[in-house]
Amino acid sequence: MPADALKSARRFAALGFTLWLLALPSLVGCVSRGRVQDASPIRADKPFELDLIWVKTSSAVPGLVAETRMLNDAIVSGLRESGLFRAASGDKTELGEGGGITIEAEIRDIRKITKNTRLWAGALAGRARVRVRVRISDLNTGKQIETFEAEGESSGGSALAGTTDEAIDQAAGGVVGEVRKINAQTAQ
Repeated sequence: MPADALKSARRFAALGFTLWLLALPSLVGCVSRGRVQDASPIRADKPFELDLIWVKTSSAVPGLVAETRMLNDAIVSGLRESGLFRAASGDKTELGEGGGITIEAEIRDIRKITKNTRLWAGALAGRARVRVRVRISDLNTGKQIETFEAEGESSGGSALAGTTDEAIDQAAGGVVGEVRKINAQTAQ
């Protein structure tokens, strides 16, 4: 085999191997993840009544109306599914009378990956990410109980996995997990 042909074959093999490595995450799927960081100590009187939860979401990033609503819905849904609380809602009038907490969750940063981007770019589109600053306070007094940051990151994704929706769900799961932790530490 001539030297030039051998050199070309090596380059082609190296290129093929590199493309295979780039495609590997979309073939096997990468795990999405959510995490909580920079959590302040929980400051609540024990026992603490945690029956009602009012969820308020906002965004420091302009133009995220749909994402803000999705975050609100995911947090409320996760809290309701836990079965630990009498009521959780994004509308305070739905809660009724009693004690509980207010969750204020503000989207601070986001890297969007749409379904179309994922479909066309696959794993090369990267991961969607969202960072949410959360303040939890007493529903009736407004006294701060805890602050933390929740982050959600999508999987590298196959054709339709790994979008912004997945990252928001992961961040919401972190918020719900932290509220469950508060509930466990302050239960009556």
